[in-house]
Amino acid sequence: MEETDQHKPLLLESQEDAVVEQASIEEDKQRSGLKKSWFGLIAFFSIATVVVVFHRFNTSPGCRSKMELMANVVMPGVDISNLNETAPQYHALEWLACQDLRHDDDATELLERFSLVTFYYLIGGDSLPEFYNEWLTISSHCDWRGLYCDEDGRVTAWIIKLPCIGDDTRTLPTEIGNLKRLRQLEVDEYSSMVGPIPSEIGHLQQLESLGLSYNNFMGPIPSEIGHLQQLETLDLFANKFLGPIPSEIGHLQQLKSLSLVGNMFSGPIPSEIGNLQQLKSLFLEQNKLSGPIPSEIGNLQQLNVVRPRQERQTLP
Repeated sequence: MEETDQHKPLLLESQEDAVVEQASIEEDKQRSGLKKSWFGLIAFFSIATVVVVFHRFNTSPGCRSKMELMANVVMPGVDISNLNETAPQYHALEWLACQDLRHDDDATELLERFSLVTFYYLIGGDSLPEFYNEWLTISSHCDWRGLYCDEDGRVTAWIIKLPCIGDDTRTLPTEIGNLKRLRQLEVDEYSSMVGPIPSEIGHLQQLESLGLSYNNFMGPIPSEIGHLQQLETLDLFANKFLGPIPSEIGHLQQLKSLSLVGNMFSGPIPSEIGNLQQLKSLFLEQNKLSGPIPSEIGNLQQLNVVRPRQERQTLP
């Protein structure tokens, strides 16, 4: 028993040494972890500094002056210092002045490019790579997906296609009025586009086809629609348009097909529709139209398909 008792202190000492050694190891690990954390923080702040420096480079005085010069062309009378830096127009100017390597003295081309890049930032094109990965390149915007140009490099057709799940930013920008040679504007079905038709649509006086069906456009049709003297097809089927059908629609002397089905238009059918001598098809059902069908529709000698009847409408 005495021999066993003599060994006990030695065992205790060994255990104490082991505990001390383990504690030392744990302390070293903690110090090592702290060092790694500090290195991680240093690396993070270094990257953040690079990002800030890069942004400052992009908004350097030289870059800023280019933005101001371009703004004089694409947004005359607008002071960019008053422009919200989160606005799509600001991002478009910044990209054109600081990143786009395709600088052209052609003011018209610059205006078209600005309008298209504004749309890109408006809809969040950078988050839609499957649709807009070909945009914002140094090539001509005529090479960007959905755009078609004439031999002068002016946009003549634009097919807008977006995934069906969208948000409230998917609107037609007012800058669309800058595409003066546009003959066809089509928003693909179920692209979840929203908002009104901008009044600037009236600037597209070469437009022949406007198709916005199966989206979520809303509000009244702007009276400026009457400026589209070359328009042959107007398809607003299945949206959320409301208000009266504008009488200015009677100015569309080349119109052959008019579809306003599945909206919330109200009031009478304007008698001015009787001025559309080229009209061949007329679709107005599934709205909230009221009153008699105007007798002027009888003037439409080319009309072969007509569906204007509503529950509250009566024949004259």
